[in-house]
Amino acid sequence: MALKQTINLKLQQKMALTPALQQAIKLLQMTRTELEEELTQEVEKNPLLEDESLPSEESEAFSESGKYEEQEQREFSSEEILGDKIDVEAYFEDYFETSQKYKGISYEYSEEGGLEENLATKSETLAEHLLWQVRMTNFTPEEMRIAEYLVGNIRSDGYLDEDLAKIAKELNCDYPAVEKVLFEIQKMDPVGVGARNLSECLLAQLNILEPKPLLAIEIVKFHLEELSKYNAEELSKILNKPATEVEEAVKIIKNLDPKPGLIYSDTQNFAIIPDVIVEKIGNEYRVRLNDEGLPKLRLNRYYRLLLEKGGFENSPETVSYLKEKLRSALTFLKSVEERHKTVYNVACQLVEIQKDFLEKGPSYLKPLILREISERVGVHESTVSRVVSNKYMLTPKGIISMKDFFATGIQTIEGKDISQQKVKSMISKLIEEELPEKPLSDQQIVSILKREGILLARRTVAKYREEMKIPPSSQRGKKDRLNKGGSHES
Repeated sequence: MALKQTINLKLQQKMALTPALQQAIKLLQMTRTELEEELTQEVEKNPLLEDESLPSEESEAFSESGKYEEQEQREFSSEEILGDKIDVEAYFEDYFETSQKYKGISYEYSEEGGLEENLATKSETLAEHLLWQVRMTNFTPEEMRIAEYLVGNIRSDGYLDEDLAKIAKELNCDYPAVEKVLFEIQKMDPVGVGARNLSECLLAQLNILEPKPLLAIEIVKFHLEELSKYNAEELSKILNKPATEVEEAVKIIKNLDPKPGLIYSDTQNFAIIPDVIVEKIGNEYRVRLNDEGLPKLRLNRYYRLLLEKGGFENSPETVSYLKEKLRSALTFLKSVEERHKTVYNVACQLVEIQKDFLEKGPSYLKPLILREISERVGVHESTVSRVVSNKYMLTPKGIISMKDFFATGIQTIEGKDISQQKVKSMISKLIEEELPEKPLSDQQIVSILKREGILLARRTVAKYREEMKIPPSSQRGKKDRLNKGGSHES
């Protein structure tokens, strides 16, 4: 039988930029202060990046010598320098000689009410972050009860130790119902939280990637033990796949987070610096990203032109090193740009939906959940959660947490939705206007709200009242009743 060479086309999906995806996720969940530190550190460790607002010794030497002056008019080609095709010119043209897009406005903070007065806020715990997301979902009351119980049993590293059958028994519900809610929690931010073992944790993170890395999923599902003793050739034999494909899949797995909850273990205080600035111009609101004080990154002109000119012909190691740093710089710039775009797009949608909230106050907050914003922006719900966590808007009404733009809805008798915040405002107003000698009981408040078309259980009214730190009727009213104690209504 004669051997002959043939050319075959094979269509294949690959997660080619998974490290970039992981970097983008990391940047997205950073606070404004953390982002500033990350940008500064990246400039320090990558010679192909520079802060355009700071003088560069290489750039000054470049300008003084004029050695490569004739190259300045020539367009930069990443393909020419790197020796392979990377489609970056259109995406990164702003980084070659100028700074990033989405420049925020310069904003002067007065001594009265300035940023210094908005320091010392405690970062969220994992449980707080998960409970907020749980309440921003379409869970039924029963699913909400299960979710709150599950969150209360998740360890600080993100894992769930409790047996689901035991939880179902304690909650007096079906096992499938508990499992369904748990899988929904595992999709929340940080993805993989609530897993019962390492395999489940990693699979949750792999399953949200598009396109799905099928080989990586197969390895995590069935060959996690072999992965711990990783040998590309042996694993490729077991999987009956080329070693290069196995290495690519393993690279994806290595970029996953085996203990996703630990990112919320740091409870140190941080400064509140707004990521977004909202200005009212006429009757419209203008949204801008706040880049004030952030390093404005661009590619170092000196090194990239030396690469293009072939200034390191006698040092292949240097060329290889600089090419790798150029790839890293381009990936980092893209991740920063993606962060800016996502935060900007989410902020625009929040402002558009909640104009009445900005105009008239919290009682005009419309019901809004994560899914609605994720569908408008075209990203996963967990991404929206990362965007709004520990991020703030500077508005004409002051600095507002981006989480405050969300509110779960309560359906009225007419079928309309109103926000919990508005219902709380109504309860607060009723109590403010009550007669001191005849304070309203929670049941009386239920009856008054029902006449307004709002159906609430007595325990819900009590819960809202307690959240607003309003005492029960037995402790309100005449002063001589305040010292009688008792935390429950008679």
